[in-house]
Amino acid sequence: MDTRHYARISFFVNPASGNVEPKSRELLENRLRALTDSLEVHEVTPATQLVAEAKAAAEGGAELVVVAGGDGTIREVASGMVKTGVPLGILPLGTFNNLALSLGIPREIDGACEILERGHARKIDVGLANERHFFFEAAGVGVDAELFPIGELVKQGRFTMIFRAIRLALNHRQAAVLLRFDRPVSDAYQSSLRGSSPVRHRRRRFRSRRHRARLRCSFLAVANGPYYGTNFAICPTAKLDDGLFTIGVFRDFSKRELATHFWSISRGRYHYHPKMELFEAESFEVSARRALFVHVDGLPIGATPVRFRVLHEALTVMVKPSNSHLI
Repeated sequence: MDTRHYARISFFVNPASGNVEPKSRELLENRLRALTDSLEVHEVTPATQLVAEAKAAAEGGAELVVVAGGDGTIREVASGMVKTGVPLGILPLGTFNNLALSLGIPREIDGACEILERGHARKIDVGLANERHFFFEAAGVGVDAELFPIGELVKQGRFTMIFRAIRLALNHRQAAVLLRFDRPVSDAYQSSLRGSSPVRHRRRRFRSRRHRARLRCSFLAVANGPYYGTNFAICPTAKLDDGLFTIGVFRDFSKRELATHFWSISRGRYHYHPKMELFEAESFEVSARRALFVHVDGLPIGATPVRFRVLHEALTVMVKPSNSHLI
């Protein structure tokens, strides 16, 4: 297959990302210069208005926008590129690289660069919360949204935050939530993980009427793709290009199970799959009697009520030629 050539490439690189070293950065820039007549390098700093700059690059004539960094940097650049139609090339140089993992983009620089040179452009879905906040991995409502920021601090080495998580787990109680779907509950409800055998004689443990379901839960996850946090497979069957969210409602958590979940999202060494109810929908709303925290891709955005909507095929990304079916 011939190597691709781009008239203009905009390259965003975050030197603060875990694996961005001077030698690897020089290698990346040399590989990119071989693909284009014009390479614009944008070094990301805390003061960079990354979403706006990525959008300006995409709308200003770049044929390819490339981002090198971790999940946070990739999320901001991708947010600026939603609905522009310009392909996004991802060089995953962070610690966990969830979106890259879902797209089959390797961590090795050589393999990731080969996708830019010989890969295909594919359209994937984007999640939208309250018509304002884009997300690409998953959103969470409930105690998960409280635990997630603590897990991020632990990941950064602030291990004393574990005690805060323990207190939260010990004091946590399930909340009553109301889900309003864009379709009848009978159509949204999934009796098993997609692709597996249905559970026989499974009894629904919630009340429903038409498009509404009432149930109690510890938290719920709204998955665009399967991974978030520290490569935690929150909803393993979620797909990035099917136009649907996979919604996992985690209920009946014991204190021990909640602690196990926290350890999973903070350390990434154990994929825990607790009991849950599964739904699929293109859009839905979550409300509760008491306000529940909400996050998108680990970023806190407020509290319930919250509305989620899928933007089908709203982001164009570069993937391997063989990736005809994305995770």
